[in-house]
Amino acid sequence: MPRFMFDPNRVNFNIYRRGKEYNLRVLQRAQSIFSTLLDLLPSNWISGVEGPSYTLELKAVAIELAKIELALEDVNRDISFESTRSEFFYSIVGYLVFLNGKIPSLEFDDEEFRHFLLTLIRIYFQGSIPSALQEAVDLFLSEESTLLENFLLVRAGASGLDISDQFGFQVTVDTGGVFPVDVFSLQAALQTIMDVIRPAHTLYRIRYLFTDDYIPNGDDINRILDESRWRLAAYYYEDFRRFCDGIKDRDRLGRKTNQAVTAEDHSEDF
Repeated sequence: MPRFMFDPNRVNFNIYRRGKEYNLRVLQRAQSIFSTLLDLLPSNWISGVEGPSYTLELKAVAIELAKIELALEDVNRDISFESTRSEFFYSIVGYLVFLNGKIPSLEFDDEEFRHFLLTLIRIYFQGSIPSALQEAVDLFLSEESTLLENFLLVRAGASGLDISDQFGFQVTVDTGGVFPVDVFSLQAALQTIMDVIRPAHTLYRIRYLFTDDYIPNGDDINRILDESRWRLAAYYYEDFRRFCDGIKDRDRLGRKTNQAVTAEDHSEDF
């Protein structure tokens, strides 16, 4: 096999130089180098078996050269963004994209992370245009989203906006009535991406729109069945159930108080 060429049968592409597959690759490459070194010797030095000291020394040299060649092949593959090994995704690709070492919290495997970074690079080189910003938002959202520029809304007569809002835009996410599971992580990830893609002089707002589905009653879509419920409560009702002057029939010092009695019939007491 030619040196410094991609091996389609290779399975392990990590940075660890050990394991059954790696050892097999080293032996295969060392055997090829060993044969080349033997061919460089004069005819009186050529041995048909690995026995003489010089063949053992050449075999040791061949193994070390094989390890160097395999390491150079890996480094050569790391040059391409599409083939960079997983351990170097961020150090080789990520630092070109993210600001101040910030990276959004992502639950991606290696290939998903590679695709995410490559897509983000493609979006970045489109420039800070609305379509690129929309693509950046869609990287994190499965829901439908809309990006609107404020100055266009002002021209359309939107209320609540004026000339001071001209350098801003809004991202509206239609959640369909279902709130995102981890909205705070999603918000932080969107802000990190926006800081990379958006123009530096712009401000933005991310909004989540909740909508309810209308289910008609029966076949008549214009007929709405409704019912009302009400509950009446008075906070002072509980006050009436208590004696607000303290302990009944006792004064402030705890002595029994005299109660005025009127209109009692005592005729039968005599």
